[in-house]
Amino acid sequence: MRLRASRSGFSADARRPWRAIAAFAVVLAALGPGAAPTAAVDGPTMEARILLNGNARIGSWMAVQVHLVNNGPAVSGELRLAGGSQGQTRFGTAVDLPTQSDKTYVLYAQPPAFGSELEIVLASGEQKVASTKAKFSIHDTTQLVVAVVAERPEGIVGNLRLLPNQNQVAALVMSIAPEDLPERVEGWNMLDRIVWQDVDADRLTPAQLESLRGWVAAGGRLVIAGGTAGPKSLSAFPDVLLPYRPTATTDVPVAALGGLLGEVPATQGDVPALSGELAGGRALATVGDRVVAAERTYGTGQVTLLGFDPAADWMTESKASEGMWRRLLPARSSGGLVFSDDNMLVSAVSQLPSLALPPIGGLIVLLGAYILLIGPLNYLVLRRLDRREWAWLTMPVLVVVFTVGAYGFGAVLRGNDVIVNEVAIVSGAPGATDGSGQIYVGIFSPSRGRYQVRVPGGALLSAPINDFFGGQGAATQLDVLQGDPARVRDLAVGFGSLRTIRAETPVTVPLIRTNLRLEDGRLKGTVKNLSNERLDKPAVVLGGTVATLKDLEPGAEATIDVLVQNVLFGQSLSDKVVGQIFFGDGRPNADTAALNIRHSMVDQLTYDPNFGSTGQLATEGPVVLAWGSRDLLHIEIEDQEPRRLGNVLYYLAARMTISGTTSFRSDLIRSSVVDSDAAFFSKDPYSINFGRGTATIAYRPTTFEGTLEATELAFGLNFGGDTGLTVKPTPVEPLPSIPPRCPNPPTPECAPVIADGLPEVEVYDLKHREWKRLPHLSPGPRYAVADPANYVDPTTGTVLIRYVNDRMDSVGFSVDVSITGAVR
Repeated sequence: MRLRASRSGFSADARRPWRAIAAFAVVLAALGPGAAPTAAVDGPTMEARILLNGNARIGSWMAVQVHLVNNGPAVSGELRLAGGSQGQTRFGTAVDLPTQSDKTYVLYAQPPAFGSELEIVLASGEQKVASTKAKFSIHDTTQLVVAVVAERPEGIVGNLRLLPNQNQVAALVMSIAPEDLPERVEGWNMLDRIVWQDVDADRLTPAQLESLRGWVAAGGRLVIAGGTAGPKSLSAFPDVLLPYRPTATTDVPVAALGGLLGEVPATQGDVPALSGELAGGRALATVGDRVVAAERTYGTGQVTLLGFDPAADWMTESKASEGMWRRLLPARSSGGLVFSDDNMLVSAVSQLPSLALPPIGGLIVLLGAYILLIGPLNYLVLRRLDRREWAWLTMPVLVVVFTVGAYGFGAVLRGNDVIVNEVAIVSGAPGATDGSGQIYVGIFSPSRGRYQVRVPGGALLSAPINDFFGGQGAATQLDVLQGDPARVRDLAVGFGSLRTIRAETPVTVPLIRTNLRLEDGRLKGTVKNLSNERLDKPAVVLGGTVATLKDLEPGAEATIDVLVQNVLFGQSLSDKVVGQIFFGDGRPNADTAALNIRHSMVDQLTYDPNFGSTGQLATEGPVVLAWGSRDLLHIEIEDQEPRRLGNVLYYLAARMTISGTTSFRSDLIRSSVVDSDAAFFSKDPYSINFGRGTATIAYRPTTFEGTLEATELAFGLNFGGDTGLTVKPTPVEPLPSIPPRCPNPPTPECAPVIADGLPEVEVYDLKHREWKRLPHLSPGPRYAVADPANYVDPTTGTVLIRYVNDRMDSVGFSVDVSITGAVR
């Protein structure tokens, strides 16, 4: 059979392989070089992890470490991820990957409220080059988070049997390495407490050590425990943090640790401990003139150094370990300088005159003129001209005229300027100029537009936690590029609207010098302004006591002498610091707006998402609050010269010495739950509730240096009528012995006779190392326990009180504890 040849000399079957090859080449050409197999092989590879073991909290920054390796062509682009509490912020940082490069970048981001995985994208322009994912865990904003940095962390982690908080959320205790700690202090806000043992502090980089100082100054608590490493392992810690510098190992009788441990094993012999001379703060345990345990306040935080090993067998096998850790690692307190809910500051930054309602008088005049003109005046004029039929024309014209007039009236009120409004809370300490700022920037636009925003200094930028004015959708997403300067690209602001940006960054604070002392129940001393900035309306706050001062010009000094007020309830702290606001009192609107802004800023410091305003600052010692108006962030907006407004609240934690006879009560007393075997237990700032069982609570005065010779230990239940300072408590003697516990369920013979919803009260006798039961206390009166020195530890001022409920019903009560004595 003869085959028929085609015109080209090839048969149809012979052409098919060539057609397939040609088609494949066309597809490759259309897809471009990114689809070539070599691009997948030679392109950048990336791995990502979130520091602090992937743990995060809404409102806190998390550090995302990204490792990039590029064996292919050079890549210049950005790392990007979407985050923020409402997913309305895209975080990015610029990257440059030459050929054969191996680099690690750290991107800081706010975690989203939902989900457990973040996608990190390497992009060049709008092209996605590579991507990877990192897992994270979101934790409750009230949950206590403890990080353990130890050579043998299991010895610490396994013994931190901390109680759940008031929401019954158990504490998170995690083991981390020094390399897991971020280099920027903003990334440490997830942590509430750190326990450090037997790990050389030299493993921390200079940036991490600086962040550690900033974290403690902002309210963190660092516990350094002794072990096997010796004093050399602590050499890198700065002197300003350590209460004493260990120089030797000393044998310590276990009885010397009674004030710190409470109930100590009677059979335990001497224990070794690192010792030294007290450099600052107060001693918790001593042997002769050597300190073996001490604590020191730094800023609003605290550092505790335990010279002995808390993971030793004699500690872990007794209840002393539980009680000690629960006192050293108390539950997380709301309020203060780390915000889980920022609605007060968001409200403050939005209080601009341009956003205020127009004056009612102007609206009435405009409406009255409109009614008169479109009605009687229009009719009278047309009748006089004998052209009443023109009303069909004049009325629409008048409506248009008044519409334009109303628009112009509103435009005049709002103005034509772009406005940058800064509201900031800046924390620092007297004698230093280093501080950190929580800054909320409101950008007001009189017209709809998109703005390119630059923030010199490298601040971390995000949307607020509560973004009332941000809106939803891609158009309102905040596109942040980290670096110096930090940038927000294409910030969309609606007509006559305001967008808020949250910023965190180190800043300088005014240099002040304080010399404060609590002497015989009065707060005395001086505050001197050593800076070049005027401090407006400063105030010194100690618990519920507020001493307001006159404006402090540069170089000026003010004297303080005020009686300490042990007030359980009363005015809000913002009323005491700023003054009360009475609407309609004749003040100009600008003055009222300024007072409202400052009220909101102080309220933010005392705000608890669960309980509202707590009325006091989350710190033990005095704090100097002062106002300023300088620009902390010089916000630059491309092609704009914005009008700038600002309110800065300086929060400067100060030291205070205590001497003479002093009564520690209400907000000068700190409490921590040591133990509870009740069926359920809850404690909030105002009350205690628990079922059948017991609850042991340690009460101690605010930090003092020296020893306390207790002359009175008094307390009352349910805040009766004897809360005044002039009412002398009723003396009460402990019972000879503690009655046996009632069985469960209780029998008729031992069932409590008094059913007033109050527990039985026991106090721990340090002298005889036993619990003493008090007679049943009635609600209302305050009672003073005989021989108070037997119950109050002279070194720390701590007293242990155990509440006992043998009923089947729960008990709920409030407690007013006071410790009075002479501080030597």
